[in-house]
Amino acid sequence: MHDQIRTLLLRHKNKRIALHDMDALLKDAGVHLFADTEQQKQFIRTVQTLIETGVLVPLKSARPLIEYGGLPAKYTLHRELLAEKETPLSDEHRSELFSLPTPMSIDYYAKHPDDYRRDRDAILRIRDLIEDDDDEVLTVNERSYEIFGDEKAIDAPQHAAVDGEAVLRNLGLTLEDIRAKKVFEPFFYFEKDFGNLEGKATRTVLIVENKDTFWTLQQAVTTGEFDGINLVIYGEGNAIQKKFEYIETVGGTTDDRYVYFGDIDREGIAIFNRLQARYPDYGIRPATSLYTAVLKKAGYRNARPLRNDQKRGRFSFSPFIDDFDDESRAAIEWIITEERYLPQEAITAVDLRRMKALGLSETL
Repeated sequence: MHDQIRTLLLRHKNKRIALHDMDALLKDAGVHLFADTEQQKQFIRTVQTLIETGVLVPLKSARPLIEYGGLPAKYTLHRELLAEKETPLSDEHRSELFSLPTPMSIDYYAKHPDDYRRDRDAILRIRDLIEDDDDEVLTVNERSYEIFGDEKAIDAPQHAAVDGEAVLRNLGLTLEDIRAKKVFEPFFYFEKDFGNLEGKATRTVLIVENKDTFWTLQQAVTTGEFDGINLVIYGEGNAIQKKFEYIETVGGTTDDRYVYFGDIDREGIAIFNRLQARYPDYGIRPATSLYTAVLKKAGYRNARPLRNDQKRGRFSFSPFIDDFDDESRAAIEWIITEERYLPQEAITAVDLRRMKALGLSETL
């Protein structure tokens, strides 16, 4: 935690900084203070030390913040006190560093001898690994434990005792260089003729945001009460952002047709937009027929006020809304603007059977 805060303070361009600024910068680096009590304690201890050493001087007008252990909210930053002169490497360590094999880069550690001494044991283990002829590939967590003694050091350094990701970055190395591979968290899914149709026809994959609707849809597809879908995926809300990488494992390709169905609310739309942006090659579109069915059944004016505060940050209707007709688009915009929502659970098995009878299951 101390090294991460030191780094962000050295990069901070202003002479003043607030605790909320530091929290936000750490969050950008993947450290969520209020998601981990221990990290909160480390943060508070580190800031207290920086106050004691004069790096951070509380402003006289700064009020104490209870959520940060009563620390003052704002500070004058004396960045020059962080830029300590580093002790040069010994001849032995310098020789080690300059003899590292390719593709290991020495540029960073040649300029930061203190960091080399700190990371030396791990660097030498990486050196031995690269020089070894063994071509066995391990998972990221397995390799991380082997090198750093902490399985989270590379993939989740904010929860580890050492920042293995930073060490690899400093050495200019990729996971491939250390013969490590990421394994993807599986999603729950149901298929109907998905494997049988491979290479024979365009397959349709439906991603469903919520659990109940997933079960309703997969049962309707299984019994033939809803046609045109070959794979139903439980998106599990925002978890699909990472879990969708598992699609290759189940045989999905960019040639398949992907549609998404979630709640009609700010977060449901944001999940779709992020998913499409993260996996542009898959051409994921909203399941317009299902969304329209929700609007017509419930009536957009009957949308309920949000039960909890959803994030009020940057938001865009597009690209989600671009595929809808003018009537549906206006209804969705009204719901979001009025801070209301319609859940996808409005659609039941009875509605799916009616959609099939009207031929709408083929036009998701």
